[in-house]
Amino acid sequence: MDTPSTIIGLVPLAIFVLPILYLIVQQNNKQKQGLKNLKNIGNKNNLRLEKTEVSSNLLLGLDSEAHKLLVVEPVNNMQHRVVDLRKVSRSTVNAVAFPNNQKLIKRVSLDLLNSTGKMDIVFYDDDDDNDNHNAAERLAVAKKWNQLIRPKLSA
Repeated sequence: MDTPSTIIGLVPLAIFVLPILYLIVQQNNKQKQGLKNLKNIGNKNNLRLEKTEVSSNLLLGLDSEAHKLLVVEPVNNMQHRVVDLRKVSRSTVNAVAFPNNQKLIKRVSLDLLNSTGKMDIVFYDDDDDNDNHNAAERLAVAKKWNQLIRPKLSA
């Protein structure tokens, strides 16, 4: 009587737990693949990335010695930019709210100002269909990266 009861209990448990474990493994594999892609692009550009950030729509890497920031956009066919932070005069985190509701964030970006103009690194955009991140979380990440790169900017 104990064996059938155990089997009856384990089958529903497995039905609920196995898909969750599968999703966790898939997410970890995506994170590892993103980090691998970031490191490969960094190596091709002769960068030693000490700090990295991997998300579904943005990969960031910072080379503190060379004062360079690597920005990779996986959603745009792995397009990448190498930003020389010595040429950037100012960085600010920009959070744009919805016009009809100031409490909700529509877009989060890290704006870098240099002599040639402004470049923005988009951390969150409500218009992106594939973005499954929360705006407050992405705002915190943008602030963290602003703090990381600010000491590397030109004085």
